[in-house]
Formats: sequence, C-alpha cells, structure tokens
Amino acid sequence: MDADTSKLDPDVPQASTMSAAVDGLRHLLGGHPTLAAARGIPDTALDSIYGVGRELYANGHHAEALRSFEMLCLYDHQNARNWQALGVCRQTLQDYSGAAEALAFAVGQAAAPDPAVQVNLAECLVAAGAQGPAEDIVTQLVGDATLAEPWAGKVRFLQAQLEEMRRGS
Repeated sequence: MDADTSKLDPDVPQASTMSAAVDGLRHLLGGHPTLAAARGIPDTALDSIYGVGRELYANGHHAEALRSFEMLCLYDHQNARNWQALGVCRQTLQDYSGAAEALAFAVGQAAAPDPAVQVNLAECLVAAGAQGPAEDIVTQLVGDATLAEPWAGKVRFLQAQLEEMRRGS
C-alpha cells in the first residue's frame, strides 16, 4: 500500500484504523480480553449464537444471520471464525465493502490465514472496486502451491477479472 494516506480509498478498510479500534476496545473492557469475558458470557453461549447464525444462513435467512454474526464479533472480537462468518454473510447480501472489512479482520486474527477466506476477501475487494488490495492478495495466492481446487480456479478467475479491470482503466 502507498504510504501517502491521501490516496487511500475511504471505502477500503485500513489495518491501522481497525487496530486502533481493537486497542480502544481492550481499554474499555478493563483488562478482559473480550466483551463476553467482561460480561461473564460463557463460550458455550457464544457457540450457541454461532450455531443459530449458521442455521439461519444455511436456510437462506441471511439478514437475520447477519445480526447473530455482528453480535458475535462484538462480544468476541478475537475469534476469526466470527469475522469470517460476518464477512461471508455480508458478501451474500452484496455489502462488498463491509464484507471485505470483516474478512480482512478474520485474516488478521487467524494464526495461519485460510486461503478460502483470502479468496473470499479478494472477491469482495474486486466487487468493491478495490483493485490494488485485491491484486496483492491474488498475487500472494497465485504463489501458494498448496492451494487446492476450487480455490485455485477462483484465483485464476480473479486474475482474469483484475486483468480486465487494468485494461479498462
């Protein structure tokens, strides 16, 4: 990314902004790692909320599932699974900028980023018109020899889309 912040797209999530938000949240939680921990909400309750969101999503109730995933991200912001679910749900609802933001956070939270999440992130960035960040991810994924189908096919498709965007600009 360019060091000149005046050239940054305001619709593309910036890591420093998200990091500052997380730092502020930690301060507000009084030393607890998550809002769930600060409120005494057990992991089993969070898992139940995730299960409800997953079932709603699987049954085509995407807007309702979105609320579950947003709640999970609020109460347990450290769990990459929650951010991934939120991102995929937003992507399904065609909120590509919001999906990219959540998926970028999922990638950042994961110890070893899942290539499937990175492909979804790249798809959302392309759909949101954020060509530069999408190209960065696609270039990284092209070099991943362990990337299995169907993800490798999606990466090739994204490469073609990005090439068309370059020629059209």
